[in-house]
Amino acid sequence: MLIRAQSLIDDVINSVNSLIYQGVSSLENGLSSTPPERLGFSVAPRDKDAGAATGDDQEYPEAKQEIEEGLHKLETLLESTVDKNFDKFEIYVLRNILMIPEDLASWIRLGHYAVGQPARK
Repeated sequence: MLIRAQSLIDDVINSVNSLIYQGVSSLENGLSSTPPERLGFSVAPRDKDAGAATGDDQEYPEAKQEIEEGLHKLETLLESTVDKNFDKFEIYVLRNILMIPEDLASWIRLGHYAVGQPARK
């Protein structure tokens, strides 16, 4: 019973972690597709030999790095929060919800152990 209960809890935690990764990935796609000037980045000065930056030629060298660092920090924060809170969830569920007290265990009879009675479906 404990193995199945632990597997159930692990599946719940893995599902939540998967949602975190999907959310961070969607946020990364959104931030990457947003023009950097709308995110508050200023245009980096270009070399005099390269000419003046116009239109789409503008470069934002720090934008990509800051987005990656920020998303990494967000993902780490979310993972640590989920780990901490789901550890509490795991302990509570195993102790209070999926636990059969010893004094009741002898009263529980599964259908396939019943003698002379067909198993229920």
